[in-house]
Amino acid sequence: MAKKPTKKKFSFFSTKPKSIDEGYAQYTGMQIAAGGGPPGSEKFTASKKTTFGLKQAKDDFLMDIGVKKKGIDYYARLPDRQKRSQQAMKEMQARILKGDDGPSKPSKPRGETAAERAARLKKEELAKRKAKGQERRKKFYKQKDERLAKLKAKLLNLA
Repeated sequence: MAKKPTKKKFSFFSTKPKSIDEGYAQYTGMQIAAGGGPPGSEKFTASKKTTFGLKQAKDDFLMDIGVKKKGIDYYARLPDRQKRSQQAMKEMQARILKGDDGPSKPSKPRGETAAERAARLKKEELAKRKAKGQERRKKFYKQKDERLAKLKAKLLNLA
């Protein structure tokens, strides 16, 4: 007696998940479809399966630090979060190696404030006064040296 080939039942889920996250996703889907939740956790409802964006990120963070109990959906999202985090770290390291660790778009150069302008003008004035003082000092010592040289020459002629 030959066995009849059994027709496979159609299912949205593979019977044997290839990874843990796929298994968690299947389990979560089955719980949502059944309208129940895993033992000891909140009931999966339509509103529970539509938590996306900031609420989902907040929940994941709270579960990461241990404030909130980890649920099946947390474990289902974990591998994807890890991949995105590792990719972001690689991109950040590449930017740092290139020397581009600043913002992605250059910021507009801002104008000089009144305080900065006053400080710049004061600094320029001090630099001018310093240069003028140095010139006067050089001139003074040059004249002094010339007077001493004349005096020496005069004394040597007398002697």
